[in-house]
Amino acid sequence: MMWAFARSAVRGHRSSLVGTFAIVVLATALLTATAAWIEAGIVATSTGTGQTSFLTTIASSFAGTTVLIVILVVASTFTAALRQRAREFALLRTLGATGQQIRRQVSAETLLVVAVAAPVGIVPGVFGARLVTPLLVRSGVVPEGFTVGASVVSIVAVLAILVPTGLLAARLAARQILRASPTGALRSTSHEAAALSRPRRLAAVATAAAGLLAAGTPFVVPGTIGSAAGASSALLLITAAACAGPLIVHHLTGSVAEVAASTRRPALVLALANARGFSRRLTTAIVPLALLLALGTVQAGVNAGLLATAQVQLREGVQADLVVTSESGLTPDQVQHLRSTAGVSAVTATTTFGAEARIDDDQELAVLDPLLWEPTGIRMIPDQGDRVLLDPQVRSGSLTALSEEGTVAVSQDVLTGSGNGLGGTVDLRVAGQERELRIVAVHSRGLGFGDYLVGAATADQLGATDPVTTAVIAVAPGAEPAVRAEIAAMGLRSLGVAEFAEEATAASAGSQQLSAALSLVLLVFVGLAAVNTLAMLTAGRRGEFRLLRRIGATRAQVLTTAAVEAAIIAVAAIAIGTAAVLPALGSAGVNLLGNPASAVDLARYGQLALVVMLISAGTVITVTWRVSRVPSRRGHLRL
Repeated sequence: MMWAFARSAVRGHRSSLVGTFAIVVLATALLTATAAWIEAGIVATSTGTGQTSFLTTIASSFAGTTVLIVILVVASTFTAALRQRAREFALLRTLGATGQQIRRQVSAETLLVVAVAAPVGIVPGVFGARLVTPLLVRSGVVPEGFTVGASVVSIVAVLAILVPTGLLAARLAARQILRASPTGALRSTSHEAAALSRPRRLAAVATAAAGLLAAGTPFVVPGTIGSAAGASSALLLITAAACAGPLIVHHLTGSVAEVAASTRRPALVLALANARGFSRRLTTAIVPLALLLALGTVQAGVNAGLLATAQVQLREGVQADLVVTSESGLTPDQVQHLRSTAGVSAVTATTTFGAEARIDDDQELAVLDPLLWEPTGIRMIPDQGDRVLLDPQVRSGSLTALSEEGTVAVSQDVLTGSGNGLGGTVDLRVAGQERELRIVAVHSRGLGFGDYLVGAATADQLGATDPVTTAVIAVAPGAEPAVRAEIAAMGLRSLGVAEFAEEATAASAGSQQLSAALSLVLLVFVGLAAVNTLAMLTAGRRGEFRLLRRIGATRAQVLTTAAVEAAIIAVAAIAIGTAAVLPALGSAGVNLLGNPASAVDLARYGQLALVVMLISAGTVITVTWRVSRVPSRRGHLRL
């Protein structure tokens, strides 16, 4: 009986559930593609059909952010959809329906939507994962011929995320009505209480505290690890805002309403009154937009900070006059020719080759061995003698020990929190061959020079066959023009140190194409969810807008009121999103370069803020224009 009633309810409200259905389809596709990448990477690495640990690493990192965002978005979407039916549920209670029956109906409807939408989303998710494969190949993440599929395990994992999220959101959406008496619940649909329940207050305080603690991580854990951990604070603070949103919106709009009352502008006063009286509805619209701004800003800011730090480390660490490069590499004869060139006082030839590093040596995790290796790069630095041209800023140990076979210098970022250090060992794998290397130095310029530095003897031991790609040279005073001319005559390129640092970081930025594409997918998903939520909430106010028309408001006045409400939503979303990212970006900037502003990408922030305003204004005004028309018959208004 309950399932039949749920099916009838879904059919009866199919127009309002279309958006929810679409969001669940998109969420399923996103999670399915992510799970397919992780599974394919693990299977390929464990069976020896290809080195895909980089894919596993990227997909696992992407999965963490994706799951959090999907939970926030899906929960917000179900909450918005069910809140539009508050009057219906209140009426059912006045007719004798119990709270348990309402909860069962809500759960049944949610399960029906997920049961229909999830299978629809799985297929495009698999095809989407395969569509990205060429980009993975071009980025060097997977080898040619790599294929992606989806197994039962991946599908079960996706459902294990979506079903509980939808059910929890549905139960919470019905909670407000069920707490009141049946008649009180029916009256309460004319306004919403801003007070927060005790569990919601505790959740807001807990997530806000966790967000601030995460934002402080870079002050305790230096380097890239601390900055990455600090970036997660933005999502936690957005979650806190979602929990405390009704109370925040109620108080803020109340304060502004007192000032606006003196302006005698009906549209402004009415919009603020609506925002104050329906703060929960407004919070549901604000959160996806704030999430869009925060997610894009923090990712762009941290990436900009990391690239700027790498560039600074290269400029300060390359203590030479010129850097010589060649796309095909430098031959030993060319390096020797550079050494014998008139005016050249010192030469250091270096190269970087790909490898994998073991991140955990726990034998109990042997079954997950493919996940215990992450891709990395190893830089070969030969004995520099008395003239040091490459300075990775050694904190302990000595680079001279790299002349011994089986030794390595490791960056502080790698060793942070590992319990390992000088005198310890690391496991590196090159071309499938594992080697245990002894740590003889620890350096602090890992972003610029790489996490692992070895000497020529160890590079030969590892089987590195890559040619020398870079030679840094010191020249005598006044000899630079002649040396540059000689280098050009050899068919090689010569760059200044600053120019080389810019090119090196530009190449690194190019390798982030995959990361940028994945981030764009998340931003599009959040943006579509925001559009859906705004459209659904605005369309649910059809009766309100038509009532305003019948009591004398013109259509222009209704649209003006909607425009003011859209502005309130956009401003609130930008304010909350900005407040959520400032701790993360400030701590990351101080950690990386000692400047809080160094991890802020103002251009990207401005673009995202503009997108938030366009989504809010465009969606709210368009839907209001559509639903505010009052149909008439023979010159009379029709109710």
